[in-house]
Amino acid sequence: MSTSSSSIWFTVTRQEPRLVVPAETTPRELKQLSDIDDQEGLRFQVPMIMAEPEASGGLHERGVLFVEADAEVELNQLGDAILPRSPVLEELLHDVPGSDGILGCPLLLLQVRWIRHCPAPEPHKSDGAGLVQFLSAIAEFAQGKEVTAPSVSPVWQWELLSARHPPRITCLHHEYEQVLDSNNNDANSTPIQKPFFFGPMEIKAIRNHLPPHANASTFEVLTTCLWRCRTCALALDPNNTIRVSCLVNGRSLPGQIVPHWYHGNVFTYPAAVSKAGKVCSFPLEYTVELVKMAKPQMIAEYFRSVADLMVIKGRPLYTVVGNFIVSDVRRLGLDTVDFGWGKPVYGGLTRAFPVVSFYMNFKDGIVVPKCLPDPTMERFEEELKKMTKEPFDVSVGHRPPKITSML
Repeated sequence: MSTSSSSIWFTVTRQEPRLVVPAETTPRELKQLSDIDDQEGLRFQVPMIMAEPEASGGLHERGVLFVEADAEVELNQLGDAILPRSPVLEELLHDVPGSDGILGCPLLLLQVRWIRHCPAPEPHKSDGAGLVQFLSAIAEFAQGKEVTAPSVSPVWQWELLSARHPPRITCLHHEYEQVLDSNNNDANSTPIQKPFFFGPMEIKAIRNHLPPHANASTFEVLTTCLWRCRTCALALDPNNTIRVSCLVNGRSLPGQIVPHWYHGNVFTYPAAVSKAGKVCSFPLEYTVELVKMAKPQMIAEYFRSVADLMVIKGRPLYTVVGNFIVSDVRRLGLDTVDFGWGKPVYGGLTRAFPVVSFYMNFKDGIVVPKCLPDPTMERFEEELKKMTKEPFDVSVGHRPPKITSML
């Protein structure tokens, strides 16, 4: 359910940003990005917060941009205030001028905020698995270990995820279809951000909307619930085609398409599609089956097909209109990175995105930041209340319409 925090006031004293560069010259070479890396949808930055119970830098000569500060506050005083959209974000994360680009900027902006009894590093650039690998390497140096190189060296074989010759699209990719926006509902309203918490009680309440024989994971149940509530809140034309895209990591796929410790993007987001009216009105079992259909598509051939699509269609952005993308980062490994003061108490994103939702660990459950126009957010909360608060009985004898295709 939505979380809230009381107003918190504290002072922060920042030092001047400084560039931490290697003590000696490091090797330098140009590498061709893979065609999975080189796509419009991956050119963005994700600010994050890592709160330690008690972090530092090193790279190619451009190095790591490092900011140190002292905050007159304790971690337990912040409470839920570190969740997206954090009311103390502007104090905890300093927007260093010139560091927000993709090209010609430091590889990482590392900010260490010395909160009383809790220094906290906030890394600022990279993708999921690569970010954890990179931070783990920095942590080894930060701990003062006598090492001249990281214990785990990255594998740069980006050609493994490059397009074939000639390129050929062999799979159906609903997630990259370009769609015109025919809905202007709440288009002029100001987007607002809220985090929503789902503990065991909330997940159980959602499962009550499914028949007893339904076999669905927590991820599938939560995604189904959010997709339905979001679709209803957007008040779309019932005949509009909508999508849910589940971000899937390809590192664990059968056949091992990339070697262990490969450093690069190894994910894509296959989409399941339906009509808005069906998602809002059909039994929840119908929608959960759609979500489950998206992930079995993920085979090595699917990645090759995406790489080829990027070359053939000019590296398009993922579908924005009528799409809802979800990414489960609970097992990413940010909670294992130790800069010398122990494992983080919290590690996650600091803000929500309009189309994408991230699932993050928090306390004994999952927190999901949402970004929606103000009127839509109100309707979303009402729909979510129906799913998680109100009692519901499922007719055991009922069966939803059989799904025979993705359309």
